Amino acid sequence: LLFRYMQGKQSSDFMHSLPVQRAELFCQQAVFGVMLIVIPIMLISLLAIVCRYGLSLSMPLAIGDIIRWTWETAIMELFVFAASVFVGIMTGMSTLQVVFTYILFLFPAGITMLLLTNTSFLLVGFPADYYLSQNLEAIVPFFRYLKLEAEPLTAGESLAYLLLIMVFLIFAIWLYQKRHSEAATQALAFPALRPIFKYGVAFCTMLVGGFYFGATQNQFSWIVFGYVTFSFIGFFVAEMIIEKTWRVFHKWKGYAYFAAAMVVIGILVHLDITGYEKRLPALEDIRQVYFGGSVYDFVENGQRSYEPFEQENQFLKEKENIHAVYAFHQQLVNDQPKPSPFTEQRQVVIGYVLKDGKRMIRQYHVPSDQYFSYFQPILESKEYKKNYYLLLRDQGYSPIRQVAFHTPETGEKTLTIIEPQQIDSFIEALKADLMEEPASSMLDDNVWEGDIELLQSDGDIIRLEWKKTYTHVEKWLKDHHLFEKAQGNAE
Repeated sequence: LLFRYMQGKQSSDFMHSLPVQRAELFCQQAVFGVMLIVIPIMLISLLAIVCRYGLSLSMPLAIGDIIRWTWETAIMELFVFAASVFVGIMTGMSTLQVVFTYILFLFPAGITMLLLTNTSFLLVGFPADYYLSQNLEAIVPFFRYLKLEAEPLTAGESLAYLLLIMVFLIFAIWLYQKRHSEAATQALAFPALRPIFKYGVAFCTMLVGGFYFGATQNQFSWIVFGYVTFSFIGFFVAEMIIEKTWRVFHKWKGYAYFAAAMVVIGILVHLDITGYEKRLPALEDIRQVYFGGSVYDFVENGQRSYEPFEQENQFLKEKENIHAVYAFHQQLVNDQPKPSPFTEQRQVVIGYVLKDGKRMIRQYHVPSDQYFSYFQPILESKEYKKNYYLLLRDQGYSPIRQVAFHTPETGEKTLTIIEPQQIDSFIEALKADLMEEPASSMLDDNVWEGDIELLQSDGDIIRLEWKKTYTHVEKWLKDHHLFEKAQGNAE
């Protein structure tokens, strides 16, 4: 509201006809806005201090907590204020100012997500999920504000927000002095912004279309359809906003130039002129490899947005396994497999940690039947199984105090084992089945009989699938006359 006068013709003409320089007028309004934010926060802080000493509070309230709240609230609200002022200078419509401000806050994370996911459609092996797992939400002010209670602002974050506040206000005052009064009621106050806005909207909507059809249809032809359709809509909607009329389709040449540029960029990315798809580290430089169905165990602990339940090392270090994974990766590089909705596929993530500390990761979707001969030596190795099954590790879990079976259809508990000697003998049978489990069973989702739930003494739970190939478990249950009950068939 402080700068609302810029977005109306009469108020803009009146304010700018006063014998006051624009810089002075801007500073006056900006300082008043800062006071409107800071003074109420300071009053609330003083009231909190009075309550802390004057009342018997059920919850402890330290002076440090009040100071931290004051600082963090003030800096976050000033950041939003400065960004809103900066955006408001560039538009002559209040509605668009609100929309553009929200877009500004969400744009860094949003465009990063769209670029990564669309790159994965064009480059075989590109691990979009790996990069998306690295705390992207931290750069969105709204999400960062919600996490302040658990994670206070660091000194670096505070400095970054202060610098951004200064940058927004400095650019805002510079643009304000160059802004024409006639820009009031215009969608964009500066003509130079119009092509940026128009082609930027077309580009972003194109990425949204590719992301949507790539995620739902998983076919390259549908992805191209999404690119064309959404970019066409985005381009002409942006034109309508700028011109404030729907009669804009005669400007089709602008879209043709945009489409031609995107085709060239898409071809260059798809041709992989950098050699990304075929890049492999030298075998002798590899210290350890990661092989699994998810990128998240390859993410380093400091970059994770979550705390993993299993802290055990998930990497393979034995020479035979390194060679097997490397051979599998070489075959994938040669074949260049692409996702298909018509065949049953499995996600394969291959990562390397080199001797110099560098890391490399690739992500593929492959038909397991076609590559079974490559899966088999890796999945059936003892080292892989000890990484894959927590129960097979020498340490990492607490003693088991209860075993429960659940039906696959409803999850209903059918059998509970609590006698210590029975638990010990059952665990040995289960371990034998896990160690002897063939790769075909590990890859087949149709051999599932139910769930086995192992309750540890510390309260944590290990869940495993009960498979038809678990002959030792079946024999143990039959020897103890519990097989029918475990299946849920007992009366």
